[in-house]
Amino acid sequence: MNAAPTLPPGSDARITGLLDARLTSYTRRQKKRGRVVAAAAGAAVVLAAGSLAWVTLAPHTLQTRSAYCYSADSTSSRWTQVGLPDEQTGPDGTSQPPTPADRKASAVDMCGAAWRAGILGSNTTVPPLVVCVRTDNVPAVFPKEDSDSRSDAKFCSDLDLALER
Repeated sequence: MNAAPTLPPGSDARITGLLDARLTSYTRRQKKRGRVVAAAAGAAVVLAAGSLAWVTLAPHTLQTRSAYCYSADSTSSRWTQVGLPDEQTGPDGTSQPPTPADRKASAVDMCGAAWRAGILGSNTTVPPLVVCVRTDNVPAVFPKEDSDSRSDAKFCSDLDLALER
């Protein structure tokens, strides 16, 4: 059996030093990689939360600024979307946010303008209009025949919508 060669004096200290240096370098790289992964995961969480907030909050902005005008008493009828004012002038001349009643009145006014312009039909007279609320909480304005004896709430309910209050 062959014997291992003898090492020069001080070799143990050099080998230990090299191993310690490599181990320290490896440990630093692992810690740095862990911090990068943690930062990337944190950024992903922040972006996901921001996206969720935008998806949740954006429709609310749209709910208060638009309405759908339908050409018949059906959600599958031809429609157009109109914008609603962000603010209204109060009785004292100051600007104020619109109330739900203002939103309903604005939806009727804007859809009436669409009827008068001939956008929703060849007849430019404005029929009686009913304001319902779509499932996305945007006002939906429908024409209602004079001969239709249903209440506005029943009219909207028959369309699977709620009545705008």
